[in-house]
Amino acid sequence: MSAGQEAAGNDAAAGSEPVASGEPPRIVSVTLSPALDLTLATGQLELGSSQRIAAANARLGGKGINVARVLAELGCGVYVQGPVAREHWPKSADRHAADSPAADSPAGNTASTERTDHGGLLWDLTDTESPLRRSYAIVEDSGRATVLNEHAHAHPAEVWAELEAGILRRMSEPAVKVLVISGSTPADLPAGFHDRVIAAAHEQGATVIVDTSGPGLHLAARAGSDWVKPNSEELAEIAGADKLIQAGANELISAGADELIRAGAGTALVSFGSEGMVFVDDLGVRLWARLGRALRGNPTGAGDAAVAALARWLADRPSSGGPAEAGRFSGSRRPAVTERLREDEIEALLTDSVAISAAAVLMPQAGQIHPSWGRLRDDVVLSFQASPIAPTDITSSANTDSHNTLKGRA
Repeated sequence: MSAGQEAAGNDAAAGSEPVASGEPPRIVSVTLSPALDLTLATGQLELGSSQRIAAANARLGGKGINVARVLAELGCGVYVQGPVAREHWPKSADRHAADSPAADSPAGNTASTERTDHGGLLWDLTDTESPLRRSYAIVEDSGRATVLNEHAHAHPAEVWAELEAGILRRMSEPAVKVLVISGSTPADLPAGFHDRVIAAAHEQGATVIVDTSGPGLHLAARAGSDWVKPNSEELAEIAGADKLIQAGANELISAGADELIRAGAGTALVSFGSEGMVFVDDLGVRLWARLGRALRGNPTGAGDAAVAALARWLADRPSSGGPAEAGRFSGSRRPAVTERLREDEIEALLTDSVAISAAAVLMPQAGQIHPSWGRLRDDVVLSFQASPIAPTDITSSANTDSHNTLKGRA
């Protein structure tokens, strides 16, 4: 057990009760580039040498699937979608594919739909003849992780058509409130995919989260994704800045996140690794959050866990019924009037996101969280400014105006 795991304890997290039997999922999680995830643990990776390691952990993964697994651990029902060759389907999905409602789809019986034993995941995969790519995560005892990702294989046009039809079918279900599209954007993805899927979600009143990189991030923003979740390196790529410079976090956010919001995205939840997360909307940087102590473990699933936390929070959030506020940027494909989050909501969202993300670091494989995430919430520190070393805790600020009355955690 690592020092971080030992410190976290074995406390069960609040809000992680199993999904009620028969309750329809409120979240759809789409992985456009699924993978066979292999996690290899080693004391220290020595380049250019031969090393013996324990058996690798392998299972069906990809960012959206990891998000769905965390949501299931948090007690949320979720549809899991993506193009996966049938030989790689989870056994329960494969066993019951013939009974799937997707069998009535125009493309025929190419999808699987089956709830897992714990009631959280409902597999809704699209069959494809293309091989499954592999992703290798080499995790050292120090917590340093090296990830090697194969490029995704191209899929036949009919596979993309069936996947899109499956997403639209799920978005038409009244219970669905959140659509997550997470992972790399394949080069052969049909033109207009993000536009059509995001527009369909908005027509049904659902909220869209996109976690991707490169051109796919711009596509999602221009299509009007309500949320994007870039990390610091992805923002640096957008801003054209040196991604190794950490001292300019505010400048990086201003250049990168602001560009995404101007393009049409609603809100950016930006992750800076162990330095925490920042909430950015059309008003600019609203709040920073970080864990007040260091944890050691496997960081490869932390970003996916943060997306799961966001999706869960949005699915649970009741409609306020209050007046909506128009964003300051025009040209967005999102509805012209959007409801802006209150400061107390931003605090709650960031607290959960940081705690759940940290709980993922304590686990050996992406797509898992330690049950102590509820207690980790007490270690989250909130701040109105960025600092790589020690952000100013809200409770220690000398400023006593109303903007500094949020409860800080240290």
